[in-house]
Amino acid sequence: MTKPNLACRAALLSLSIGLLSTTACAAPLTDRLERPSPASAKAQNALLTDLQLVGDHLVMVGADGHILLRETDGRIEQAQAPVDLLLTALHFVDDRQGWAVGHDGVVLHSDDAGVSWTRQLDGKAINALMLEWAQREVERLEADSTATEPALENARFALDDINAGIDAGPSRPLLDVWFRDAREGWVVGAYGMVLHTTDGGVSWAYVPELDNPDRLHLNTVLGLANGDLLIAGEGGRLYRQSAGRWQPAQVLTPASLYKLKQLRDGSVLAMGFGGALFVGKDDGQQWQASHLSNGSHLYGVEQLPDDSVLITGQAGLIYSNDMQQLRVLQVRDKSVWLGAAALPDGTLALVSNRGLRLLEPNEIKEYLQ
Repeated sequence: MTKPNLACRAALLSLSIGLLSTTACAAPLTDRLERPSPASAKAQNALLTDLQLVGDHLVMVGADGHILLRETDGRIEQAQAPVDLLLTALHFVDDRQGWAVGHDGVVLHSDDAGVSWTRQLDGKAINALMLEWAQREVERLEADSTATEPALENARFALDDINAGIDAGPSRPLLDVWFRDAREGWVVGAYGMVLHTTDGGVSWAYVPELDNPDRLHLNTVLGLANGDLLIAGEGGRLYRQSAGRWQPAQVLTPASLYKLKQLRDGSVLAMGFGGALFVGKDDGQQWQASHLSNGSHLYGVEQLPDDSVLITGQAGLIYSNDMQQLRVLQVRDKSVWLGAAALPDGTLALVSNRGLRLLEPNEIKEYLQ
């Protein structure tokens, strides 16, 4: 099996089987990186994976490089994006500076609130970063008389594996992005990928220090208010960087974790496949499980203005005002809900495998009765 097919498998695992078309995985990788996203009047009804309220408008990303902007008057416009491939996540640090990531290792940047985008990174550049790191690591261990044979073997295996990946092309799916400010940020992805920038994405460094020898997929990254960084993913593993040091991984559940979110009271939510849902106290140092009885996959979360929480997932919406009692809201549209954003007028914006759905305040009250 070739690396491109493995990349498709990683995407299907992270976004749930059935969300992606097989044609997206079959398309030539280089063509998708070099071809701008096509304009489409149906983009708002196609797969949308993430959204964020930026200033007074909504920014959404999804399939085929689609980036959509919804204005306060309801108009939806499609931004020009330089790539034609699945975008998986976005993050704005303020009303202008934002980043989006996706398949083939692509990182896009906007400095005008999502109106226009430029490509900062792709799988070809990531391959070069990883190759440089692996070559240095082998040379370092070969010159170190105290290095163990297993460590040297692992480094040589990593170098061979990276070379094989280069032969296969720029297939490095990125699955999430988080920036601390307009300069420092991280992206994470399939096969244990972590990259770090301190200059707003102009240059990137490969991060090999996580306790992840099996290169499990990393689905989500989040910075906490206390300065710690959390990364979570396949196998329920949670990684923490504190004071610049990576701590040993925690395993919260055998199921894959898909999303992290810090609430206004400082508690942290971790959620994912099979109804896995955890509430972390003390900046996520202590975790309490709260599994859903129906075992549906959980993909996103939004804290509403009244501090209640709405979780999006495979089987509908899950609502709680205390994270103790959970209510499953059966929205009539049987979509796979991937994310939500509360708009200033009380409307709730939802994105799914069927695009954008808006719930008016009266509809939300009806579901909560």
